[in-house]
Amino acid sequence: MKKTAFLACFLWASSQAVLFAQKDLPTENVSIIKDFDARLLESNKLDVPPTLPPQDTSKKKQDYLVPPKPLVTNYDAPVLRPIGMRTVKPEKPYNGYLKAGGGVPATLYGELGYAFSADKFDGKAWVRHHQANRKSYENQQFANTDALLNGNIYLDNGLAVEGRVGYSYDQVYYYGYEHDSISLDAEQVRQNFAIFDIGGRFYNSERTDLDLNFAIAPSLYIMKDHYANDETGFNLNLSATKWFSDKHPLSVTIRTDFTSYSDTIDQKLNNIYLQPSFTFHADFLKVKVGGNFVNNRDVFSIFPDIELLLRLWGDGLQVFAGAGGDLRKNTYRSMSAYNPFLEMRVSELRNTNWREYYGGAKGNLGWLEYQGRVSYGKAGDLALFQTHYDSIGGKEITRFGTLFDTVDVFGITGTIKLRPIKDLALMGTVSYNTFDLANENEAWGLPNLEFNGSAIYTLLDGKASLKGELHVADDIAFRNRENMSEFTGGLFDLSFGGSYRFTEHIGVFLDVNNVLDNKRERWLDYPIFGFNILGGITARF
Repeated sequence: MKKTAFLACFLWASSQAVLFAQKDLPTENVSIIKDFDARLLESNKLDVPPTLPPQDTSKKKQDYLVPPKPLVTNYDAPVLRPIGMRTVKPEKPYNGYLKAGGGVPATLYGELGYAFSADKFDGKAWVRHHQANRKSYENQQFANTDALLNGNIYLDNGLAVEGRVGYSYDQVYYYGYEHDSISLDAEQVRQNFAIFDIGGRFYNSERTDLDLNFAIAPSLYIMKDHYANDETGFNLNLSATKWFSDKHPLSVTIRTDFTSYSDTIDQKLNNIYLQPSFTFHADFLKVKVGGNFVNNRDVFSIFPDIELLLRLWGDGLQVFAGAGGDLRKNTYRSMSAYNPFLEMRVSELRNTNWREYYGGAKGNLGWLEYQGRVSYGKAGDLALFQTHYDSIGGKEITRFGTLFDTVDVFGITGTIKLRPIKDLALMGTVSYNTFDLANENEAWGLPNLEFNGSAIYTLLDGKASLKGELHVADDIAFRNRENMSEFTGGLFDLSFGGSYRFTEHIGVFLDVNNVLDNKRERWLDYPIFGFNILGGITARF
């Protein structure tokens, strides 16, 4: 119906448009035979049923690519707590330390140290003074003062610079004379050693990409005494170590050691060292192979640097054997440190050519640490200390000069550290040497047997401690005024001491030394102090 109505309207509109458009048609009369009757013919409907496409029954494999993504799970880690174990509060660290006191005979002691650090800097300052005067024995007195300032600056590129300045002033007196018949003023027999030390080091403070450690370390000392003798020493140490597999080091050290001494004559002793070595570490052994090549006055000396260590039972039992050697310098500084009553103007600088072959065993069982060592060495120009009778103010005193000899040395040494119970520590060291000399009758000034032992017991949760010490040494040979061999008495020095801390910062100490009042003469005509007491306070901050 809608289509028929639409068609009728369309035809009517068309006729009207024709009539309107044909204004010029003739105006004759028109006869209408009948009304216009528009009709649509009946149409035949086509029935077209829809059809589905054929079904695809083929199978296709689908691939899915899913990128992995870690899962983030936030949870609290489990806490393991020991059952039945009392927690111990960690001890507070302290940067400063003070120890001061006095005693008899006429003793004064003081020590102060402080460590400081910043973001890229650390260092320490330390000073100590110790003096004593046994007024009952004329001029038996001494005074020692030591000071040190050290610091490290850490750079951003893993490098570091270290600086060190030290000063030492030791004052001694030649009291080795006949006190029954001779009296001397203290200023007449005074001797002092002033030593100024300065040194530095440029090194890597962090591990490098090549596992290479290096250091450049120059040092200088200037030494003067009361009699206008002076000595200067300069040492330049260049060292590098390359690590393989984090445990096998290949090391090379080049060192120049120059010494110049001056009194009425000048002496020089200059050594240059080349020291390469390689050490191989395994679970059951360590092998070191190296050498020590030394030049002195255009003469080359070659020494072995070899050691083999076998772990037979972990750290509990290890056996070792090796060979070594060196040119050991005898300078005014080293010899006067060993014998402060040395007369250097009758002595000389000289190298000791030392070669040694050794073997032994060592171990650590936790409650017991030990080491035993047997050695044979040959020393060319070994320094011996013989009496030298000098005159001061027309009065004879005993001093010492050096002489040198070729010596075969057979030695046995042993050390032990034992903890039988928790708070008790026992320690001991013994050494015994025999000397076979080429020219001299005795090893003048050198002991054969020495023993040092100590016991420390801690109580009151670390607030207090008790200690005992024993020092033993045998007779020592010298030549007396009659040019005959004379042996000084043996040493048996038994000492006790203790300390107690009242607060976290303040404590006290007391040392009772040489309770048996042994007056052994370590150096002929120079008896030791004998019984003495030192006590005072300690502080930490």
